[in-house]
Amino acid sequence: MEIIKSFRKTLSMNVDKTGKLIVKAPLFTSKKTIESFIAKNKNWIEERKKQVIQKIKSYSQWEKFYFFWEEYELLTSSKTPLLEWEWNKKLVFDWMNFIVNKNSKSIAKELFEEFYKREARKYIKNRLEEISAKYNLKYNKFSITSAKTRWGSCTSTKNINFTYRLIMTPIKTIDYVIVHELAHLKHMNHSKAFWTEVEKMMKWLFPWDYKIHKNWLKKYWDNLIF
Repeated sequence: MEIIKSFRKTLSMNVDKTGKLIVKAPLFTSKKTIESFIAKNKNWIEERKKQVIQKIKSYSQWEKFYFFWEEYELLTSSKTPLLEWEWNKKLVFDWMNFIVNKNSKSIAKELFEEFYKREARKYIKNRLEEISAKYNLKYNKFSITSAKTRWGSCTSTKNINFTYRLIMTPIKTIDYVIVHELAHLKHMNHSKAFWTEVEKMMKWLFPWDYKIHKNWLKKYWDNLIF
């Protein structure tokens, strides 16, 4: 548990992504008051910790991982993959399962990140080029990041960035984030004019309201952080 005191008016708490309880309190709050606050919220804390622990990946047999929001089980194997082009791969994805060699399990996290980054770079780059060309929007550079709290960003120099975690989301949601960042080439803010531009682009490309994808990201994004 971590207690953070500052010039704030109320007590609040949260369980971070490692399962640690973080309590924020006004500067002169007594230890007794904090303990009472924790006791009153004991059930919430335990439930939240369970949820967090369930999301922490152990990279074990049958554990599930997202790819375009479809779940695929992880298999660990000591056998050489059947396809010749897979012989030198430590992580294999065959559209049915992820397969990690048992000897590589200790670096499975790094292997998954490498896989997601590679696939995100390939897919998002193609869609970014297609959509930007459709609307005659010119960006400078494109990159894939490891960001955990930002889906994408667009800088004042017209560099566009996307987190590799987007490759775990539905295809249309990825398109929404691409449209969102491209719209920033016209409006470097989240003004009414910006959202009007996003809506116009989304309606032309897809028959879904952009708010569906915006809300989806808010609801499910924590599932993609590990």
